[in-house]
Amino acid sequence: MKPKPYVICHMCTTIDGRILTDRWGRLPGGQTGAALFNTTERKFGIPAWLVGTTTMREFASPTAALGSAAGPVERRDYFAKPRARRFAIGVDANGVLRFRKGDVNGDHVVLLITDRVSDDFLAHLQRAEVSYLFCGHRRIDLPMALRKIRRKLGLEHLLLEGGGTFNGAMLEAGLVDEISQVIVPVVDGGAGVTTLFEVPGGAARKAVARLRALSHRTLPGSIHWLRYRVVRRASRR
Repeated sequence: MKPKPYVICHMCTTIDGRILTDRWGRLPGGQTGAALFNTTERKFGIPAWLVGTTTMREFASPTAALGSAAGPVERRDYFAKPRARRFAIGVDANGVLRFRKGDVNGDHVVLLITDRVSDDFLAHLQRAEVSYLFCGHRRIDLPMALRKIRRKLGLEHLLLEGGGTFNGAMLEAGLVDEISQVIVPVVDGGAGVTTLFEVPGGAARKAVARLRALSHRTLPGSIHWLRYRVVRRASRR
């Protein structure tokens, strides 16, 4: 069995760890948080990114009609574009996302789904040319999903770019190998604004992971780019 891809969680944050770039306004030098994210992301040269349901919703088409399946749809992994080389991978355990097309800026959409999704949903994805991988019965089995991504998509490296809850779940499951954090000279300070990693019950636990610094670059505008290797998960006791 092939192992999972090497997973790098790449995110831009404020100095207090918030990740909603549309709250930051213009950064020093006039660029936006979204532009900074895209510029630094491209430095990796990794052709695939992974996000949770909430983030993937930003790239979906909420007004697209679900439609009906002509009959039962076989429950097996489906590849709409077998020759795709760039991937936008999202999680959708319940079959709630809708699509009009199967790409995000040229990156082919692949959904990680469960057995609980409907035949109508599977038929909808096939019409939209969205690929999907079955990764659990009622919840996404994250280790299984990563193994399938490596084995069936041929990906040795993967960028994790989700929201705090999904990033936290991946980190807690021991599936993140490296953290790349671009820190902007902004204090968000917003109560309840999502942070880089959010783990349920984290306040009652010790640290989720221990890190080792790999590199530190200073970018124009007092922006700092830090990279860390995840060396071990900390004890829960």
